[in-house]
Amino acid sequence: MQPLCLFAETASKRFGFVVGVSEYKDLSLVNLKTAKNDALGMTKILFSYGSYNRIQTLLQEGSTKSTPTKINIISQFESMLEETKPDDLVVFYFSGHGVVDYNDKVYLLPEDANPQNPFETGIAVEQLLEMTRRFQLKRVVFFIDACRNPEDSKGDIGRRYLETVQFKDSEIISVFYSTKVGYSSFEDPKSGYGIFTKYLIYGLEGRADSNYNGEVTYSELSNYVIQSMKEWSKENQKIQKPYTKEYAEKSEDTILTYAVNPETSLADAPMFNPYNPTYAFRSFLYPGWGQYARGQEEKGKIYMSIFTLGLMYAGYQFNQYRSDKEAYESAIGIPPNSRVSETIVFNYLLIEPYRQRMESSRASLSQALNVLVLLWSANVFDFYLLGPNPKEKTGVFLDLDMESQGYMGVNRIGKVGYALRF
Repeated sequence: MQPLCLFAETASKRFGFVVGVSEYKDLSLVNLKTAKNDALGMTKILFSYGSYNRIQTLLQEGSTKSTPTKINIISQFESMLEETKPDDLVVFYFSGHGVVDYNDKVYLLPEDANPQNPFETGIAVEQLLEMTRRFQLKRVVFFIDACRNPEDSKGDIGRRYLETVQFKDSEIISVFYSTKVGYSSFEDPKSGYGIFTKYLIYGLEGRADSNYNGEVTYSELSNYVIQSMKEWSKENQKIQKPYTKEYAEKSEDTILTYAVNPETSLADAPMFNPYNPTYAFRSFLYPGWGQYARGQEEKGKIYMSIFTLGLMYAGYQFNQYRSDKEAYESAIGIPPNSRVSETIVFNYLLIEPYRQRMESSRASLSQALNVLVLLWSANVFDFYLLGPNPKEKTGVFLDLDMESQGYMGVNRIGKVGYALRF
């Protein structure tokens, strides 16, 4: 049985723009453990259950143009908006730090933000919304998973981008914040996601489908997340208050994903652990194997290739040493006689060359083994201290172009421009 058609507007498309900032250049901004996972999780959910035509994800493991700096976020978002039409749906997601001025204007902090001047180096949410208005988009949804710390009146006043701007004929223009001003957004150590994003994932997978029609709408999702967060706050004795802010009168609800309700939620699935004991054992057993298994394929191949050549060379030197040792031990000298000094001289001339060759082979074998030990030690150092490509550019920049045919999630075709591991 095929699912019901979810969209009447077959000509409209769906765009997702996802940003995750885990590490900040300014050391005074605390790094976030789950922001990267949040962004990857939302990307996978939108891609798997939403039939989005294009999803662009900015992370700190991507190419230079896809790192979440201020200029990249704005320029890449505008570039994506240029492909949209008024009836298209745009979903924007951000996980990272955020601040708010005393006029309640929210600013997202990219990786190059200056906490001493957050309003100039940050990105105002309303500035991004204004960009969508310029393209006359009628369906825009923002998910902001960021702490919103209040600033005192000594700080700069944020620009009021939308004071004189109205969204006309809009179906929905809404921003869903992870928490209200003055409260924190908590991380979930069990799942590896932020609590807000964890419930977003639950809801988008299908738990928010309150009327059981196989569709997850924005209203259903916001109601589910807010209620779930209330229960979570009560159980964990912590306060996090998500809420929505509407910028236009909502004439229609918007379908975000279709309800699947998988047996194991993405939020509950074991997170990829680059220091998994299995990878560590492989790396201890054979240099480079652990790096290769956890996704650092190029680095792993280099280590394994060099170590293999080292083993081959050490094996050759061992055989050479064993052969020279046998030759030395089987060398025949002159039996002792009354002319002792002459006997010693002749035996030296007959046997010493064999001994020297044996010692030379022993030294070469020792050098080969020392090189293998050094390579093995460098491999262990790399595995534990250099991490799973913390700064190495690995092509995580995700730019998906999908075309849905017929029903949502059925017969989807398309191409992936860059590889992404989930």
